[in-house]
Amino acid sequence: MPIFLRAPEAPAGGPDGKGWNRLSLNAHFGLPNQCALRPRRWGSLLESHDTRRARWGGFGPCVNRGDCNDCPVRQAVDEQWTVIPVNVPRVLVRIEPVFAADTMFTGPDGWRLWLTTGPDDRDYRNRPPLGWDAMARVRGWDLGRPYIDEHGEGFWLERTARVPAWGCSIVTKTWPSFTRHAFRVARTGVALLHHHGDCAHGDELLNAISQACPGPDGADEERVPVHWRQAREMTPPAVGDLWFGVDVATMSVKIVAVDGPRNERARLTLSGSGWTAERVRAAGEALRAHLAD
Repeated sequence: MPIFLRAPEAPAGGPDGKGWNRLSLNAHFGLPNQCALRPRRWGSLLESHDTRRARWGGFGPCVNRGDCNDCPVRQAVDEQWTVIPVNVPRVLVRIEPVFAADTMFTGPDGWRLWLTTGPDDRDYRNRPPLGWDAMARVRGWDLGRPYIDEHGEGFWLERTARVPAWGCSIVTKTWPSFTRHAFRVARTGVALLHHHGDCAHGDELLNAISQACPGPDGADEERVPVHWRQAREMTPPAVGDLWFGVDVATMSVKIVAVDGPRNERARLTLSGSGWTAERVRAAGEALRAHLAD
């Protein structure tokens, strides 16, 4: 895919024979070539995800004289992914222009991209801002619609199952007869996924379960806050030959997926006071969505 965006050439003509008049700064400094991996606005960020759509004008300058094969920007995009340090399904990114001191007539000298949990988040400045180059290296989040309000411009990011929840670690151990995936938040176990044999699922199942896990406030060894009478409403519907059952005990909730009278596909055990009925349903839907594939 094209990455190097050559600056447009002015048509011949004008007083200097090169297409510029004497008042144009372009006649003296020229136009820089740009890199399709260095977006500078929402539209060019969208184009950077598929650079076949990229056009000169909305990107930062090329830093390697057109040598894309040995470019540090391209290497960073491939190897230094940006982590979104917020555990929410949607992030509103607010764009703040930064102006140099004592400037009146020039454009922004740069931008700060602030990660917020939504329009009403007022504590977002406690988080470190990102730049456009870092935003181009985000993986596992889909670029959403642009946003504007009385505070300025921004855009949405939508989390996908291609990335685990921030703050949730997943440890996998394999034995000859079964595999266990342990989910830990704030060094406390909140979920265990067991299944027989080797893994027949992808990482997206584990990521989706991690996104259903509670945050640090609900990661503990207290009783689960749901009641056994809620088991039916928390049970995922069957899909094909795959059926589900939910068992609520005092200290845990178990979700079992079976595809036959005695063939257990997976067993998910949830523990801690953070497992509300909504989170249990989300964990069950993760099993249903990814085990049925």
